[in-house]
Amino acid sequence: MTQPIEFVNYPCPWCGAPGETSIDMVSGDREWVEDCGVCCAPIVFRRVDSGESEEPEIAVWREGE
Repeated sequence: MTQPIEFVNYPCPWCGAPGETSIDMVSGDREWVEDCGVCCAPIVFRRVDSGESEEPEIAVWREGE
């Protein structure tokens, strides 16, 4: 069973530092921007529905790309 909030680890696309973000699995929001906790650069996140796995997946990239 999927929880309302899930946590996912990711590498910063700017500096490579590991990070963690929360995903609101209930809302319809699929894309958001957060700053890296290390280099403060803006990261774009997109929730990806794989359909096969109950684990949440995200795609990350540099804002402006």
